[in-house]
Amino acid sequence: MSAGAGLAGQAARAVGWGAAGSVAKLVLQFGTQIMLARILGPEQYGLFAMGVLVVSLATFLADFGMAYGLIQKPQVSDDDLRCVFTWQILVGLVVATGVWAGSDLIARGFGEARAAAVVAALAPVCLLNALSAPSLNMLKRRMDFRSIQLSQVGSYVVGHVLCGLPLALWLGDVRALIVAWLVQSTVALVWAYAAVRHPLRPLWNTADRPAMLSVGLTVMVTNLLNWLLQNVDRAVVARSYTASSIGSYSAAYNLVYTPTTTLLGVIQPVFYSASARMDSADRGRQAGVYQAVLLVILLLLAPAYVAAAVLADPIIALLYGSAWRDAGALLTPFALAMPAFLIWGMSTPMLWAAGHARKEFRSQLPVLLLWLLVCAAASQGPVLWVAWGVAGLFFVRAATMVGQVCRVLSIPARDLWRTLRPGALACVLVGLSCEALLQLGQLAGVGAVGLLLPVLALGLGGTLLLMAATLSLTVAPDVRPALRPVLARLPAALRRLRALRRLLEE
Repeated sequence: MSAGAGLAGQAARAVGWGAAGSVAKLVLQFGTQIMLARILGPEQYGLFAMGVLVVSLATFLADFGMAYGLIQKPQVSDDDLRCVFTWQILVGLVVATGVWAGSDLIARGFGEARAAAVVAALAPVCLLNALSAPSLNMLKRRMDFRSIQLSQVGSYVVGHVLCGLPLALWLGDVRALIVAWLVQSTVALVWAYAAVRHPLRPLWNTADRPAMLSVGLTVMVTNLLNWLLQNVDRAVVARSYTASSIGSYSAAYNLVYTPTTTLLGVIQPVFYSASARMDSADRGRQAGVYQAVLLVILLLLAPAYVAAAVLADPIIALLYGSAWRDAGALLTPFALAMPAFLIWGMSTPMLWAAGHARKEFRSQLPVLLLWLLVCAAASQGPVLWVAWGVAGLFFVRAATMVGQVCRVLSIPARDLWRTLRPGALACVLVGLSCEALLQLGQLAGVGAVGLLLPVLALGLGGTLLLMAATLSLTVAPDVRPALRPVLARLPAALRRLRALRRLLEE
């Protein structure tokens, strides 16, 4: 078996395990988070969102990126692992202590005194995540996504299902969410380490430490920039509005953001690991893979987000109840923004694999400045203004990233448009169909919630048929080889459709 075939098989198995684990985790998260939200309400969720905002930033500092160097090294020694783990302990302790000591100051910045206890209680998450980084990155290096998914699903079950839900019913406040996150992080750390069992003896220095630090600092700065672009809006909302507002804002955002990041968590590491092993001179192959990824996102995934945007109010009413009705209007812009988030999320590893990690950092600085200005201006009005401003900025950032990748891989604008066209058509048709069915249902006296499932089913079926009918006619020839492994994993009923069968057999 050739090295390329072995890598392809390894990547396919990784995607398979990643998809299975992500589906399980997504179902668990979806059901558990909805139950927790119904029990606790917007205000308690808003307090927790403030703590998450701070700790997620601190976690990027604690996991300062040195462990990412383990993925790219040709050979990893025990000394490399000891050195990385030692630095993760040191930095994780410093950051966790800083968050705990500064919790009162952080709460005053939010204008919410109750947030101090939440931030202080969540500080250990920074250390726990830092300690798990060496094990997780070694598993990614091995493309052992089976172990990664088992640890993530298992830790979520223990933390949120077995601990969080009972505590929410008993305590009825934010403490249930805090304990759930701490337990989940602890179990995930133990589980990942058990799969790797790297040496734990401290070691401050190795010959390769400068190179790993260079990779780590680049990744850390990029991740911090990504955090700012993803969270500056919530920081503005937390500072400018009530705890209930940030609760509704976070609930609407997370409803579409959680499945999106779950999907990225499966595809992005596999895409990065496989792309990093491609011949850097083979730009044509890299370009074909990248265009195939864009096509799948826009043709298969984006229409579902468009349907969610059209059906935002009945979705919130059905899932969360009347106490969360303010989240309905916020869900529409967030759902529309998620395809752009997927696109930039898949563009990042392509730049890294092509040796242009710094290019992403430089290109995003102007976007960050624009993000800050738009959020600050929008916060002078209703919170809905912030949501729509952020949705527009998602598309600006995605366009920036796509432009960078197209320049690096020499993808002509004509080929890019040919890749994007079928997905854009599918989104328009699905959106118009969902809106028309809602209007017809209201005229017939059927409530929006009652129409929700039939409309979603029709939209999904229409998307799959449109994909099958247009795929072989619209996909550029150099994209088809990269797309076939994805199509080969579709259900047999779809693969029997003439258009897909012809594309698979060409």
